[in-house]
Order: sequence, then structure tokens, then C-alpha cells
Amino acid sequence: RGYTSGEMKALLRREFDERFGMTTTQHFVVVHPKGQWSDWAERLESLYRSFSHYMQVRGFRLDRPQVPLVAVVFRNQGDYYRHAAAGGTPLMPGTLGHYDPQSNRIFLFDSGGKNWSTNAETIIHEATHQTAFNVGVHRRFAEQPRWLVEGLAMMFEARGVWDGRSIYTQSDRLNRERLADFRHYLNYRPAGAIAALIATDQLFRTDPGFAYAESWTLSFFLSETRPQEYSRYLAKVASRPRFVPYQAKQRMRDFAGVFGSDLMLLDAQLRRFVDGLE
Repeated sequence: RGYTSGEMKALLRREFDERFGMTTTQHFVVVHPKGQWSDWAERLESLYRSFSHYMQVRGFRLDRPQVPLVAVVFRNQGDYYRHAAAGGTPLMPGTLGHYDPQSNRIFLFDSGGKNWSTNAETIIHEATHQTAFNVGVHRRFAEQPRWLVEGLAMMFEARGVWDGRSIYTQSDRLNRERLADFRHYLNYRPAGAIAALIATDQLFRTDPGFAYAESWTLSFFLSETRPQEYSRYLAKVASRPRFVPYQAKQRMRDFAGVFGSDLMLLDAQLRRFVDGLE
């Protein structure tokens, strides 16, 4: 069984000293520096509600989280890096936050306290990962295609998605940085790019910039033009057994089973869709 919020708080109190306080919401236990930092809890709860609303209106049936969602907010980047190093988690220079699927926690910082604009996109991205892996959109310890996981999180970086209850235009839902990257890569985007992205995660190792741009574009295209099918595909992938490799042939079959096997046609439709974005 999952820990209750009270049990989780007691366990976290053993990890974090008196410099830290804790705030709970319906779904979160947030560890944060003492003082005026409790706003983080409601901020994450609000993102959770936005994510739930976005998925439900697209036909996805969400599970209830089995455990309280833990977020650890550090006072500054130095404290964040020192905690990660002590726990054996290597961080790339410039990392602003991360979700750890093994512990099921997100770790982040904001030196401004209430002002989270400095690393808001990263916070939203990682909070999306955590929520998705706890409500059945993705499945922890079951291999999930990286393009699907990262594409969804990048969609939520756009204000029109994470704040979708108040902003409704497609233009507000664009991740403009990723759209610009995709249009840049169009000059030398190879034939079969969609198939390569779907079949393996190799592209994230060989050309991560292209992989992230392609992942956001394909995810946004499917979510905007085929929302029911997109939700059905997420559910299909999330139903995979844990600790079982997800081979390329099976990845392709699962994708084709929902969106069809004519990837050349799909690519042409995606390009027309991108051409029409402003």
C-alpha cells in the first residue's frame, strides 16, 4: 500500500533537517526551505489540475495516484547540486530541476522564492513527468518511448497548455522554441524521420536537439489533430509490462495499430500542419 501524507512527512523529516519545512496538498508533499516558500505546494497542485483537465478532455481516463507526490525545493542552485551529488545523481551544467523515476520525486530550486519565472519551463516539464507517471499516462518501470514521454512534457511548457483553463488559442499552445528548432532542422531532415523516432531512442543519443524538436512536433500534431487516438496510444504504451524490453518492431506495430502504417502520408500531413502554424 502507498504511504499516507502523514507517513510520508514523517519519513521525509528524517531526511531533511530543521532548515526545511513541509506543506501538503491533496496530491503533494512538498519539502521546502522554511519561510515564505509554501506557495510551491499550491503551484504544483495547480499544474496537476491543469494536466488532469488537459488529458481528460482528450478522452484519457486517469488513475488516482497511489502515493503522495513528493517535491523537494531547494533554496538555491548550489544546494540543489550538492544534494544531487550526495545522492549519486550526476547533473549536467545548467540543470534547473529533474524528475527521478526511481524515487518518484521531483527536485528543483528557485532562488526567487515566489518568483518562479527563471526556471518555470523546467519546473512544469518535470512536474508533468511526475504527474504523468503517477496517473497512468506513463508507467514507471515499463519501458516508454522517450519521444512520447518528452514530447508530452514539452507540450506543457507552453502557457496555453499548462494554463489551459484560461487560454484557449492554438497559438498559445505552441512551444515556440521547439517549433523554431523543427523548422530549422527541416532543411536537412532525413526521410523516415518519424519511423526512426518511433522505433528506438537512439536519436536522443546521436542528435538530441533534433530528437527533442521532432518529439514535440509529432506529439503536438497528434494531440491537436487526433486527440482521441493520441490518448488511446498513450494508454496502450502505458499498459506494457514492467521490466520488459520494448523492441523496435513492437514499437512500430503499436504505433501503426493506432495511427496507421503509412508514415509517409503521416509525415506529409505533419509538414502541412507545421506550415499552417503561426
